Amino acid sequence: MVTDEPDSVRVKAINGQWIVRIVEGGRLTQQVFDVHAQAETFAEEERLRLGLPGEPPAEEPAGPLLRGGEVG
Repeated sequence: MVTDEPDSVRVKAINGQWIVRIVEGGRLTQQVFDVHAQAETFAEEERLRLGLPGEPPAEEPAGPLLRGGEVG
């Protein structure tokens, strides 16, 4: 539980994947995507469902997304 956080939806690149982090009513859930556009679409749908304002897309990392164990 993340009771001290307001409802929110965020997209972040981690270990070669896109994570959509949703805080709703003090509960945290996460959804993992391999494709940035799919993560952004899902995040926007969740923001609409929760009545949250839209956010600009998460920025692409400077280099290529790396899978666990890969070296850039």
